[in-house]
Amino acid sequence: MNITINPGAATEDAAQIDQIVTQMEEDMQVLDKAIKNNIPDGIQTSWSDTLRGNWESFYTADIPQTMEEMKLSATNLRMAVDAALKYDQER
Repeated sequence: MNITINPGAATEDAAQIDQIVTQMEEDMQVLDKAIKNNIPDGIQTSWSDTLRGNWESFYTADIPQTMEEMKLSATNLRMAVDAALKYDQER
């Protein structure tokens, strides 16, 4: 079995994952602030109250968990590259 290692590309992919997650976290903070500033003060309807309730649930549980999983993907990619390089050097 042959393994082709392109560490530069793989580590760049991991860095891009980190950058995307960071940007998404910043954007989610902006959205969170907008929702909390406008509901219910600017928009007070049953629909908006439901939206805020759902958002708060997602923002405190689902979204952080998903972001952590994406960060873990980047970490796992780096670890896989490191392991493959070590294996290659031991041969």
